[in-house]
Amino acid sequence: MKRTSTSHRFSVLLTLAVMFGVATATHGQSEDFRMQTSVFVGNNSAPAMSSLTMFNGTTIYDFLENESEFGEITVFDVKRGRFVLLDPQRKVKTTLTKDFLVQFLDQILSQTSSTALTKYVQPKLQHEFNLATKTVRVTSDHLTYQAIGIAPKFDSAIQRYRHFADWVARLNSTRIGNLPPYSRFELNRLMAKQKLMPKSIKRTLMLDEVGLRKQIVRSEHTINWQLTNTDRKRISKTGDQMAIFKEVSADEFWQLKTQAVQSNR
Repeated sequence: MKRTSTSHRFSVLLTLAVMFGVATATHGQSEDFRMQTSVFVGNNSAPAMSSLTMFNGTTIYDFLENESEFGEITVFDVKRGRFVLLDPQRKVKTTLTKDFLVQFLDQILSQTSSTALTKYVQPKLQHEFNLATKTVRVTSDHLTYQAIGIAPKFDSAIQRYRHFADWVARLNSTRIGNLPPYSRFELNRLMAKQKLMPKSIKRTLMLDEVGLRKQIVRSEHTINWQLTNTDRKRISKTGDQMAIFKEVSADEFWQLKTQAVQSNR
């Protein structure tokens, strides 16, 4: 009887473990989502850039969309703390760790005490929130972010998006011509505090002291609260590309990207 009881308990525990595992996997998969983004510069009605971002568990896939199938792919592996950038046209990849990005910004901080970048690295920010319109504003004397938010379908999306948005802002700051990420960090923090996901974000950059010259960039975001079968196939293909693409240094990766752009002009 004792052996039968032990066997029965083991069977029950195994069944519960399988059920719990299936439930966990289903729950995780049910909270995957995708975000389509279009970026507009100035008054242009045609987007300057479009991207598709897929949140799949603890890995986030960002596909730069263009007329060809060779748009750059960014894979953010949250558990491993790294970005992998893939260039499908050149079949190369490069890896940037969180530590590298933190060190890069620390270096920027140490070098901007007496430069024109100080106002971007140590901005004096004010913020406001309009509950009725779900609008968040972050302002300084040279830069304004205004975001209109929407409520997410599930709460986990809020911090997952904020984590990605913070780190991709760090990543983007390493590219020549981009701003430091600190004002965007504050926007992301306030959006998360209000439990909002972005519907649109407008950034207004003052190009002179009196505000006569401005650069306005607007992004529009469409969120679907599940991944499609096509999305999952694309994720699988990206995994295959990560396995076979040649690893190069970040400098070489950017150089190859520049050459690819010039060859397509």
